[in-house]
Amino acid sequence: APATSPPSHLCANRHKDLADLQSASLAVLFFRWAMPTACRILSRRATAVVSRTRHKSSIIAPASSPSAPPPGFPRLPLLGSLPWFSNLSLPDGSSVQSLDEQHESWAEGTRRHGPVWRVGIPGLGKGISGDLTLCADPREFVKVLQAEGKYPYGAIQLQWPFIVWATKHGRTVGKLFTRSEDWRHIRHGMQKSILPPAAAAGYAAIIGTTGREVVLNAPLWDDAGSFMSRASFDLFAGLALGRRIRASDPRPGASLPEDERFCVDTIEALDLLPDVIQDLPSIAMSSLGLESPMMKRYFRAVSGALDYAEAQVREMLARLDAAEPLSTAEEASYLASTVRTQRAAAAAGAADALTDDEIVASVSVALVASVDTTSSIATWVLAHLAREPEVQQRLREEVAAALQQHAGSLAAVIEEELPYLKAVVRETHRLTPALVISSVKEVDADIDLAGHRIPAGSLVALENHSLQMSEALVEQPRAFRPERWLAGAVAERKGTPAELIDHPLLSAPFSAGARKCPGSRVATLEVRALIAGLVHNWRIGLVDERQATVPYRCQTTIAPTMPRLRYEPLTEESRAVAEGLPPRGGGGVCAP
Repeated sequence: APATSPPSHLCANRHKDLADLQSASLAVLFFRWAMPTACRILSRRATAVVSRTRHKSSIIAPASSPSAPPPGFPRLPLLGSLPWFSNLSLPDGSSVQSLDEQHESWAEGTRRHGPVWRVGIPGLGKGISGDLTLCADPREFVKVLQAEGKYPYGAIQLQWPFIVWATKHGRTVGKLFTRSEDWRHIRHGMQKSILPPAAAAGYAAIIGTTGREVVLNAPLWDDAGSFMSRASFDLFAGLALGRRIRASDPRPGASLPEDERFCVDTIEALDLLPDVIQDLPSIAMSSLGLESPMMKRYFRAVSGALDYAEAQVREMLARLDAAEPLSTAEEASYLASTVRTQRAAAAAGAADALTDDEIVASVSVALVASVDTTSSIATWVLAHLAREPEVQQRLREEVAAALQQHAGSLAAVIEEELPYLKAVVRETHRLTPALVISSVKEVDADIDLAGHRIPAGSLVALENHSLQMSEALVEQPRAFRPERWLAGAVAERKGTPAELIDHPLLSAPFSAGARKCPGSRVATLEVRALIAGLVHNWRIGLVDERQATVPYRCQTTIAPTMPRLRYEPLTEESRAVAEGLPPRGGGGVCAP
């Protein structure tokens, strides 16, 4: 095998899957590059055929023929269903030009074919056609979770560039990207101090304290999306390590050079990863054990990010071993909690206690992976609030009342689960999810989904958007109305078809089952801290109020391309920040 091919101890039976991914991606990208004319012809013919045979089935209707294969788009060897996705006509007369328009493309597939359907996406699905089954009914997807087996599949297995990097450098973190006992062992240990509700709630104090500081930096950034990414770093580094890295403060000298380098490397690695996965030279050269220029850039970035993270973790481990005193925040950190839990288990003779190397791997990868989903959710919320001043004001009043009740403690506010704040975040996920495909699983046994036979070994993905945009279930689905999620509205849906939108699998983009994001609960607290802190300190609006829509980009998550924002200070702290800023005509301008 080439030097960069993952060995069995890391990838555990994933040789064939990695080879299938690389060969299928190479083939489809070659054909898309070498035969654009053929693809355009296929696209026109495919669109014509689909328009003549379009299904009009309900997205929650059962299949008409029990145990029949799911309907879907035709799938061609090497090309999958890509020709059909290059020009999808939508009911409103617009069109979808590619799968990158994820809010529209996946939902249109469900609208045409029903709640369970098939598509071919080489590099994402399985086999030469990239077969993937989509399930839009969360009640049916529960069957998928029940059939995922001891070592379940997750979308993380698609990240072959990281697997190659981890193997090449002999990193323990690579075990978390496998389907093996190694993965199960580390995952079980790393989640004990962060996933249970009580464990996550224990970090509310540090999240609230850090959040109160970082939200004051929002106007210092021209791009609100960049601010949210940096703020997410600050929040998770605070709870993971118990120290401030001040990534969200762009002023000279605010952060240490090594902390800034970590943020830059992590963001670059996350931005490059989707491109490397689909890059023709990268796929071809990796299959030969070589590295393309793009892969080298990715490897440099991920090495820089993980080297920094591991150094931070090992430094604190050394301090703990030397019995050096820790600060209050460090004592309350995820790292300190994990070390105490695992060393106590080891002292008691537990065979499953994590080693120091495994603790380093689990905390380090959490530091690097902590930014994208949290920042995407928070940025989408901010995009809606800037365009909905009445919603923003109602939320501000709720936050102000809670802060007054809790003596100004943001930590107490985010732990309380304010109804309207929770509703705003939930409505954001309904209308503009950070991930449309929130869970991907491989079933280990034959199952039936809505009357369709799904054979063992199939990849099945939960498509969470179309059902929540259905006019049959949601009144005015394109309107941003957080009131849908208040207790009274939820109670009114009970016993009606519309209660399906309240299914837990539709509530957030953190996957489900044994591979659910272990940091999902603290990510929820972080989003609440950012949004509550922002609306309390600032009245936020659009610089150009004529902007009707917010475009988005697809990378590891779906994130909005933010319009320029105007911040009006509302508190003494925010006014002090605003007074120190020169007037600007771009984003981040502070209104008097």
